[in-house]
Amino acid sequence: MISALQAPSLFKAFEPCFRVGAALSSRLLADPELAQIVCRHFNSITADNQMKPESVLDRAGTLARGDSRHAVLDFTRVDALLSFARDNGIPMRFHTLLWHNQTPVWFFRENWEAETDAPPASKEVMLARLENYILDVMNHVNTAFPGVVYTWDVVNEAIEPDQGGPGFYRTRSPWFALTGQDFLPAAFRAARRGAAPGQTLCYNDYNAFDPVKRDAILRMLKTLQAENLVDTMGMQGHYVLSSLDIAQCETAARSYAALGLKLQVTELDIHCASDDEAAREALAGLYGSWFSMMKKLSREGICIEAVTFWGVTDADSWLPGFRREPSFPLLFSADRQAKPAFDAVLSAAE
Repeated sequence: MISALQAPSLFKAFEPCFRVGAALSSRLLADPELAQIVCRHFNSITADNQMKPESVLDRAGTLARGDSRHAVLDFTRVDALLSFARDNGIPMRFHTLLWHNQTPVWFFRENWEAETDAPPASKEVMLARLENYILDVMNHVNTAFPGVVYTWDVVNEAIEPDQGGPGFYRTRSPWFALTGQDFLPAAFRAARRGAAPGQTLCYNDYNAFDPVKRDAILRMLKTLQAENLVDTMGMQGHYVLSSLDIAQCETAARSYAALGLKLQVTELDIHCASDDEAAREALAGLYGSWFSMMKKLSREGICIEAVTFWGVTDADSWLPGFRREPSFPLLFSADRQAKPAFDAVLSAAE
């Protein structure tokens, strides 16, 4: 193996097809070597957590403002990554404007109360808060960092067949509980108003390859398309080595593209519980086949905006904490060496 800093540039290999990105935080970028690896291999970046609502909303400022429909925002963490992206000429995905998770409880309560049993805000108030939040975020980003963000994850993970809601909406989401299905088009309407020319609006979800969930997402996307509210389908790529079905992923990608949407793979990793030689070779084979499939779609004329890895090296992957077991899911090892999976992906670009 060779070091990540000596390996051929990943994004340059795929420039004719799509951007290659990584999710990261400004904490990781405080490491000069890791920052160099990012600049060498990726021409798109995504914040792992720093642009989610809990990192942006300022409760103390909101209480001081005294407006029940308009939260105060703190862009300190957002600006750290946007500054890195601007200074290094790397376009950025904004992840995410609306999510049921990592949004503080007080944002959903009357008078911004922090207690979980406080009365919920009304539907009218919540939709106003949502619109104001989205427009304030987009205005700040597009004014302070023009041209840096190229796509917005407007809504994240709104569909969940296992919860059995109408249209397979995620019924345990506080957004659904307080606004029904109205939050989703409301978010996209606001984002369309706030978007700068050339920016695309993305719906993002996991298991988007699953046939039942895929069909539910397709129905939802068609309702957004009726108002020209969505441009891109974001297919999260949190896969498992033992169960990844590449043909199923291809079928889903073609289904979304058939709507006339652009595609992004937004959170790519493949859980691999072992780092022995056999596991590394199996991971390499799967990554090589998966990227060959994506390149084939691109060559056929399907517009793939980006493929984004969820992390840079195995050391900063979220999977060990999430799965509570070892995981070695990325192209670079914890000691920043290019794994056989990297070589396989590079070969797929040829």
